[in-house]
This record gives sequence, structure tokens and C-alpha cells, in this order.
Amino acid sequence: MKDSKPSLILFLVSAVMTIISRVLEHEMMTLIFKPIVVPAIFYYYLQTKTRRTNFWFAFALWLFFVGDMIMIIFPDYDIVYVMVCGLVSYFILTLFAVADKEKFKFTAFNVGFVLVLLALLGYILFTILHLNAQSIVNNYFIYLAYGIILILLVTVSTINYLTQSNQAFMYLCTMSLCFLVSDLFYAINMFMFGTKLPLIDHINLFAQFMAYFFMVKYFNARRRKISGAGVNGYELN
Repeated sequence: MKDSKPSLILFLVSAVMTIISRVLEHEMMTLIFKPIVVPAIFYYYLQTKTRRTNFWFAFALWLFFVGDMIMIIFPDYDIVYVMVCGLVSYFILTLFAVADKEKFKFTAFNVGFVLVLLALLGYILFTILHLNAQSIVNNYFIYLAYGIILILLVTVSTINYLTQSNQAFMYLCTMSLCFLVSDLFYAINMFMFGTKLPLIDHINLFAQFMAYFFMVKYFNARRRKISGAGVNGYELN
């Protein structure tokens, strides 16, 4: 394993500076530092992996990068393009989570927890879809598909962790929750208030960057060869 400290430091510095640039509302700083975040965390993955690079992991991360670049380079971007990037990435991650699943332990707590989680996430999705926002009205089915895939990712990740509380599933669950928080706060900031609230935007960014970090940690902790569920990957440590 190569020395991963430089890549991790680069990721942390670029992430912190991006958040600071948003606090200061300094667009040039954002334009400089945010494009470094995803390449830095991918470099960290390359430095810490002990197996061949997983193509689907790299592709999912690249799609997140494309979505980020659309948001900062094109001020009047159409959110649909960003959502498509995120939707495909979430779908890939969900396939990995499904491929890694263990036999579910049907205990009262596990079943009850999953049902409550599904009810809560379903209610949140229902609430967002019925907001009187033109973007949602015009692209209802894309928002619906995006929300369903994200709910599946969070639910499967939670089931995996409830079934077997190992390190890989802890990272997977944390990653999916960070993505959920990031998207939820983004939706709140975009659609639920007449003006954008800086604090919510900062929480959105922080959760997004943490999700990237735990995404790498999850893939490095996996010990299964991915086969089936539409994912043809490689065995990773």
C-alpha cells in the first residue's frame, strides 16, 4: 500500500476550502477548489486499494464529478442533468449493496426499524414531489426515480448493517446516509424557502464530501467478488 497521506490531505484541504469559499460567497475559490475534491478522493482510493481498480466504482465517482462540474461551471444549469448523473451513480452503488447482502435476520427490531425507515423516507419523498416547484412539475418522473433509487440505497445499506455489523457495511450505511442528508438539504434549500439559506448549503456540501470519503472506505473494505445483480466488478480488499 502506498503512502495515502498526501492524497487524503489534498482531499480534506480542497473540501474545507470549498466550504469556506461558499461561506465567503467567493465564486473563484469555489471554481478552483471544488473540481479538486473528487479527483483527490479517487487518488486516495488508488493509493489505498489492494486489488485492481473497480471500473464501476470509478464510473460512479466520475458521474458525481460531472454533476459537480455542471453545477459550478454553468450557473443556469438544468438540474435534470445533475440528477441523471446522481441517479446512475446511486443505481450502481445500490447494485453493489445488493450483491454484498447477507441473509436478513428477521427479528422484531430489524423488521420494525426497516418499516419505520421506509415510511419516513417515503413520506419525505412524497412531500418533496408535491411541492409547488416548476422544476419538479416539469420533471416529475425523474424526481420520482431519483428518490426511489436513493431510498433503495439507504434501505439496502441499512438492512446489510442490521444483518451483519461489519466495517464494510458500516461504511456503506454511513455513505448512503450522507448522500441522503446532502440531497435532502439541497431540496430544502432549493424548493422549501423563498431564498437559499447559506447554512443549509454548507451542510449539504459537508455531507456530500463525507459521502465521497465513506464511498472509498466502503469499497476498500469489501472482500467479495462482485458478480450478478448487473455488476461485473473485481474483488477488492
